[in-house]
Amino acid sequence: MPIGKKNFFAQDDNATLINWKSADLLKRYTTRFGSIKPRKYTWTGVKHQKMLRQSIIRSRELWLLPYNR
Repeated sequence: MPIGKKNFFAQDDNATLINWKSADLLKRYTTRFGSIKPRKYTWTGVKHQKMLRQSIIRSRELWLLPYNR
């Protein structure tokens, strides 16, 4: 892992921010076309990437996030 790159959700305080209601946070982890960014670009761990994916899918079902832009 290069120096300066950190997992934002590695801290316990930030891990609780992953929620389907936080659409502004989830928008940062989607591309401009609406697909979910891979771990390679977001520097999140497997556990947090799965939580992000589930939250993005739930918020799309409730129309808080668009399926595509």
